[in-house]
Amino acid sequence: LKSGMEIRQQVLEYVQMRVAALRHQQQRARGIAPTTPSQQASSPESQDLPPDAPSIPPSSSASVQGDVQLVEGGYNNISALRANTMKFLPNFFRRGQLSKIFICFPDPHFKARKHKARIVSNSLNAEYAYVLRPGGLFYLITDVEDYYLWALRHFGVRLSDRERQQQQQQQKQGEGDDGQDDEEVGQHAGSGVARIGELFERLSDEELEADPCVRIMREETEEGKKVSRNNGPKYVAVFRRREDPEWD
Repeated sequence: LKSGMEIRQQVLEYVQMRVAALRHQQQRARGIAPTTPSQQASSPESQDLPPDAPSIPPSSSASVQGDVQLVEGGYNNISALRANTMKFLPNFFRRGQLSKIFICFPDPHFKARKHKARIVSNSLNAEYAYVLRPGGLFYLITDVEDYYLWALRHFGVRLSDRERQQQQQQQKQGEGDDGQDDEEVGQHAGSGVARIGELFERLSDEELEADPCVRIMREETEEGKKVSRNNGPKYVAVFRRREDPEWD
């Protein structure tokens, strides 16, 4: 099961429409009639598909029916709901229930006083570690380098010299939140960032290139296409959930 969680109503409705379009395409290609009143009201027989109905992405478990790619499950394993994940994520999932989490082009909240609203932070990263199973993956893509460096630091990654210089420029401008730099994290082994670093490991560049999910985030998401049209940069980081460390 794949579930999207979105707090903005308009975005949620758009995603739900796209999912419905995918399901209708699958039903039409298979010749399956809708079985419920809600499905009948919006079925291909009662109305046309939305004009921007998405094309079916390729799948290893798919076959071709006409010009439509048939996908196992017919996209009935995809859903989206309105929720504030920053407040209620552990209310939806059990410990270790998720295998993957995707955060695609989050709001960077540039002003220092708004950094507390960023969806990557010490406390939220601990919640991601709670709901991810060991070996599960946390995906992040952004077109803002400052946010990318912020995320690396809050996952306990030791930055390169160039990244450290960029980070220091942010701090001079008033980074807000906990404001620790990379050296401070290493000196305070009990700090939140350091402890999060024990729960995640960063995937290598080779692993990123071999992961089809990374390609989809870069090229197939709506925001990814928008950034490409504007010739903007894309920064990707993926972290694997480690086994829980032993108690001291």
